[in-house]
Amino acid sequence: MNRTSTKKTIEILNEQMNERSDDDKNYPHEPESNIIKNILNYSKALSVRKSKNIEHIELVLN
Repeated sequence: MNRTSTKKTIEILNEQMNERSDDDKNYPHEPESNIIKNILNYSKALSVRKSKNIEHIELVLN
């Protein structure tokens, strides 16, 4: 049985992955900018607090 070091195995795998990768990929399903803005605004308005009675409380501060 041939012995191969982990480093050598990783190098081989990286080479194979780089050969398969396509740098000119088109991503037709990118989210629109207004969707990104909505998600960011929601994350700004979301407040999660610890509670003595229950684990946590989630509130949207609008």
